[in-house]
Amino acid sequence: MHASSSTPFRSALLIFALVLGAVLLACAWSAADGPKVTRHAVKVDLPQPVAADGYVGSKSCLECHASQCQSWDASHHRRMTQLADPQSVLAPFDGRTMSLYGQEYCVSEREEQYWVEMPNLYGDTAAEPRIERPIVMTTGSHNEQVYWFPSDGGSLRMFPWAYQVRAAKWMPVDAIFVTPPKDAVAKRPTWDHRCVQCHTTHPRSHKFDLSRPAEVADLAISCEACHGPGEAHVVAAKAGNGAVGIVNPANLTHRRSSEVCGQCHSVHTTFGDDQAHQLDAAGCSFRPGDDLSEAKKLLTDGSVEQFWADGMVRVSGREYTGLRESKCYQQGEISCVTCHQMHQTADDHRPAAEWANDQLGPEALTNQTCTQCHAKIADDVPAHTHHAANSSGSQCVNCHMPHTAFGLLKASRSHWIDSPRVTPMSQSIDWNSTRPNACNLCHLDKSLGWSAEHLETWFNQEPPQLPEDEQQVAASILWMIRGDAGQRALLAWHYRWPTAQEASGTAWMAPFVAQLLDDPYAAVRFVAGRTVEQLPGYADFAYDSLASEAALQERAAALLRQWNEAAKPESIRRAELLINAEGKLDEDQIELLRLFRDERPVNLAE
Repeated sequence: MHASSSTPFRSALLIFALVLGAVLLACAWSAADGPKVTRHAVKVDLPQPVAADGYVGSKSCLECHASQCQSWDASHHRRMTQLADPQSVLAPFDGRTMSLYGQEYCVSEREEQYWVEMPNLYGDTAAEPRIERPIVMTTGSHNEQVYWFPSDGGSLRMFPWAYQVRAAKWMPVDAIFVTPPKDAVAKRPTWDHRCVQCHTTHPRSHKFDLSRPAEVADLAISCEACHGPGEAHVVAAKAGNGAVGIVNPANLTHRRSSEVCGQCHSVHTTFGDDQAHQLDAAGCSFRPGDDLSEAKKLLTDGSVEQFWADGMVRVSGREYTGLRESKCYQQGEISCVTCHQMHQTADDHRPAAEWANDQLGPEALTNQTCTQCHAKIADDVPAHTHHAANSSGSQCVNCHMPHTAFGLLKASRSHWIDSPRVTPMSQSIDWNSTRPNACNLCHLDKSLGWSAEHLETWFNQEPPQLPEDEQQVAASILWMIRGDAGQRALLAWHYRWPTAQEASGTAWMAPFVAQLLDDPYAAVRFVAGRTVEQLPGYADFAYDSLASEAALQERAAALLRQWNEAAKPESIRRAELLINAEGKLDEDQIELLRLFRDERPVNLAE
């Protein structure tokens, strides 16, 4: 039974490796001009799909569960990790040369094989200054795609450039994360060191034997990642007892069900790994249905940068960490599958690609998921929200799950279900900054004082003591200009969020987005540039977030000039927007805010 499920995949990998080795040997030559480039054969240690510990691979599920396999095939979990081939590689390997920190990186394609020529960052082939390596594996397919090449030692290394799918653009890996400028690319982990842990199914890493590649049940995040090892189930099904030997997360308690997702979607370490997120040959001991805390150390105390000062997780992809702090989870029975569905149902008529975006059930797109428990609110939603019934302000998630997490160059919803409250921006601790509140992430043109006043009137919340500028100046402007890099990226995204644009208007936004076009963090610049494209009247504004510092400053000044030359409606001539009665921007106040910018290094590890 093992052979029938895994041998064809292993054979295909073996053929792939042999052919790749032949290609590498055939290309063993050195460049005649310029820096010496080593193009000799290297050992390719791809993660090996191996049936072990009861895991038999996703192909064993297809015979009996065709419809579930079909919906899984449409999901992004299916394409999380893939061998590099013309079907999986999204970036153009078209012979272009890209520069990063004064070094050149070339990408090319030969006979349906992808190659990179780059500086010898990792000390491969003795002291050769440049190397050429094949791209053999990819990670990601929806937002960004990262590429892996073999090093001399056999381990897979991350190519320092990634492909930003939504923007159809090559970008340095450092630029797709909120990470300090010019973070050393050599610090990027090997595949076995960290990434294998959550980007495959049942990974085992031979970290003390570098001659052996990592082993996995599947390269993708597949059936057994959620349902547990399937060997006993396959045997039982063939004997006519298909209900035995497998886990259905929908049938677990809400805590155990959510922990199935939490094995990856949490801030955690693996016990015994010396805080390095490493695995060993036995893999992680967690199996769906187990107590996750016995296998992984779950971090929730805000002691690392992934958390806001109030303890809420601020990095996307860590939704379970937020959910487990919610009263709906601690005192109720909400779980991940309350809103999300891993298989699209037959009565869900959305295109598969639309469903796959967040894998939300149809009811989760409405208030029904919340009002099934909060029945009193369902009887009169506007009485609770103080917003019109069909407005965005009466959508539960906009107030109780605002977009306060950031990753993949976009904001995502917090999964710590909470109520809006105003916290002074100065209440930061160590490296943890103050979380923006839901009211001011929608009403971008209003101050913290305005929100505090309404929360007091509507919900009897005692207003906090706020400094004068936080009482009088729009909170979003303060976060955009004075906040840390994570806050700036988050607010740059909100300036293009249609819900916030509708609530706040857009005619006043451009000069404040302009403050981020020359930001030291490339990720902040990218998000700001995408926002400019969405502002009415600026769709044709030329901007490249990876341009030189001088070019970035010129573009920031150009955007400000374009706004200054445009007519200003009376509605935006307000002190809280730093725009006077003549429609002039208070540039002195903006410059003063920039002087107080939070310059602490921010590294939001996703």
